[in-house]
Amino acid sequence: MIRLEKVRNGHSVKHKVMLTLAPLVYGMKPPDILRVFFYRPEFFGRPFGHLEQDLLRHESEWSVGERELFAAYTSVKNRCRFCLEAHGAVASHALGHGAVKAIMDGVSTDQISPKAQAVLPFLEKLTLRPDDVSKDDIDRLRAAGLSEEAILDAAYVAALFCMTNRIVDALGCDPLSPKQLAKSAKMLLEQGYGGGR
Repeated sequence: MIRLEKVRNGHSVKHKVMLTLAPLVYGMKPPDILRVFFYRPEFFGRPFGHLEQDLLRHESEWSVGERELFAAYTSVKNRCRFCLEAHGAVASHALGHGAVKAIMDGVSTDQISPKAQAVLPFLEKLTLRPDDVSKDDIDRLRAAGLSEEAILDAAYVAALFCMTNRIVDALGCDPLSPKQLAKSAKMLLEQGYGGGR
């Protein structure tokens, strides 16, 4: 449950209507993150949606599933259950449940590309010990065949989710129910981010 009353209920009439109608339109209670996006849409909602769309769906050497995996992986390192489950579900739809579970359990799997597996230790270090990131880390990624563009895209996803994890945890977004997870993962995979905020 959202911890701040203003964020829980302080929405414009348009967004109050959208939140009220969400169960009828989508067949489920709206996730708490919508209340966060709708509270100050000009500040966090629309710009954030466009940034998410750009990082997670624009043309990239990484597949959509891999970028969603990076979002979930960063979130597990930050212990953000909401983002881990939400983006892990999208990644599972794209890559297969077994693949995502294996990575979260620290097990190598041939369902994930060698390049994606090579970048995960870098994302962990960038998330938990950013001061320790060095040229050697970048050199290891280059040796594994990653381009500078691929390294940047992965780093951008990790940076975005370090911020997102903090907001979600500070405001107290409840984890999604199994029904919400299944429905929202399918919707996000098909439609992406940023619409209608």
